[in-house]
Amino acid sequence: MNSVKNSATSKPEPRGALHLLIIGAGPYGLSLAAYAAHHHLEHVVVGRPMEFWKQNMPPGMFLRSPLEWHIDPLGVHTFARYVEVHGFDTSSLVPLPIQMALDYFSWFQAQKGIVVAETYVQRLDHEGGTYRATLDDHSVIRARNVVVATGIKYFSHTPPELAGLLPAGRFTHTSGLVEFSRLAGRRCLIIGGRQSAFEWAALLKEDRASEVHVAYRHETPAFSESDWAWVPELADNTVRQPGWFRSLPGAEQEALHHRFWTEGRLKLEPWLAGRIARPGITLWPGSKAVQCDLLPGWEFRGHHT
Repeated sequence: MNSVKNSATSKPEPRGALHLLIIGAGPYGLSLAAYAAHHHLEHVVVGRPMEFWKQNMPPGMFLRSPLEWHIDPLGVHTFARYVEVHGFDTSSLVPLPIQMALDYFSWFQAQKGIVVAETYVQRLDHEGGTYRATLDDHSVIRARNVVVATGIKYFSHTPPELAGLLPAGRFTHTSGLVEFSRLAGRRCLIIGGRQSAFEWAALLKEDRASEVHVAYRHETPAFSESDWAWVPELADNTVRQPGWFRSLPGAEQEALHHRFWTEGRLKLEPWLAGRIARPGITLWPGSKAVQCDLLPGWEFRGHHT
């Protein structure tokens, strides 16, 4: 059977409830659709395939994921299989370019026969023991189960105290800056000191920004490869015993939080080091913005501590 019952151009009509509605067509949504199809569950996927990845990640970006990474829960249409089928040289895929990842996602979707209803859910109600999803065109999908896999698009955050310092319309979150050429010849300030801040600094400089300054409150993270070898065991625990984490003592929960933080947030990818250590990029560890003045000619004068 097809992975979904509606094509990208069809409009689902009210009818008997599906087993599963998947809201979102990013990596998690596509992966879940493949797994639902494998178990012959009637389902619909709603969203625009890989939209956030296509619109909010710059062409020159690299993924932090190793070549062993993939989104097939069945372990068949893996990234390694994609590379093998197309005869790519793996030495050119470390680090992994964003466009290669997007191509893999498209290949995965085609191999699995996943059809996506390319629209948005505007409202989700629970009534009579089922869910009622109202779409952009006012059509309705009813489902007994719903998985929301909308990704990280709505989690971008600019602290209010920082936004209050900056002139409206003169700053953006990294997820909103994917075209760097308009900043060629400009002096740029990045406030924040994790992976995206450093990678955006490299990309800005490589796209001819005259200067890039990176200010952050903590010490400079280490350019060191993260070790995630211990995570699969935690995932297996979740399969065997859902909710196991909540039953842990608080100290053990905090220890796991800290371990994830250490690997994911206190380290930067080694391949960034050389791109950051270049003229025109200045790091300001242990600092924060305290004042920002708009000067004549729409130039900034920033102050940090």
